[in-house]
Amino acid sequence: MNFPLGHRPLGKRPNVRNEIARIKRDPLEPWFEVLGHDLNPVISTDISRYRDAYRLYFLSARRFLTNMSVVARYMASAYYARKHRVAYTSHERKIADKYREIAPYTELDIINCLIHARILLDRVAAMSSRFLKSGNRPSFNSFSDHKKFFQKLSGSYGEHEPYASYIRNGTSWFEMPLKEVRDNFVVHSAPKHMRSVVLPNDFEVELLILKAEGIYPEKPLAKTTPIIVNVLRMSHDIEGFLDWYCAYAVGEKV
Repeated sequence: MNFPLGHRPLGKRPNVRNEIARIKRDPLEPWFEVLGHDLNPVISTDISRYRDAYRLYFLSARRFLTNMSVVARYMASAYYARKHRVAYTSHERKIADKYREIAPYTELDIINCLIHARILLDRVAAMSSRFLKSGNRPSFNSFSDHKKFFQKLSGSYGEHEPYASYIRNGTSWFEMPLKEVRDNFVVHSAPKHMRSVVLPNDFEVELLILKAEGIYPEKPLAKTTPIIVNVLRMSHDIEGFLDWYCAYAVGEKV
């Protein structure tokens, strides 16, 4: 087995309520206040489309984190009672009932978070046209193409080289696992693999993909590459990026 790619767990028990409140805060709102943006435009704008995308990203993350807490509490309590055929306590019965309701949707919730995170980043790329106004300009439709433009540059990007450098070097979390899993294991025809929902510790829930690297069809899983998607870790990556992006945009006063 190759070394795991993708996210690493945070490794500490999250306060789910605080995490949800953190993600609810849109890091770009200070920029929109500087712009004096109309929060309720009659016709959509690049900013209103971004704000719509952020709302759906937040809702998908909130749903996942709420359900993650249920899964973790079930696995730490009612799961063992069921495994050892011990009668549930009243608390265990309540958590088991909640678990049965939400467990079938855990993988779906993780995938929803991936999809809406990708849409959100595409909307961020669109808004960069407000300060990247001249010269050779990147794609403003796709964050992936936006980043590839700066990766292919052979020289400095002039006054916006700090922006270009950050997009090139500070967003490795985008390719792996966000883009890799969304593109190659969710949207398009996937390579041979296995995937399952796992708990790396007592309080986080992840999607584990085992990409088959062995000889097909005899022993496709004799060698595998693990790819891990951890929504909580992803939310911190995106928040850090958007905080930086807002500071840069505000500095440009555009």
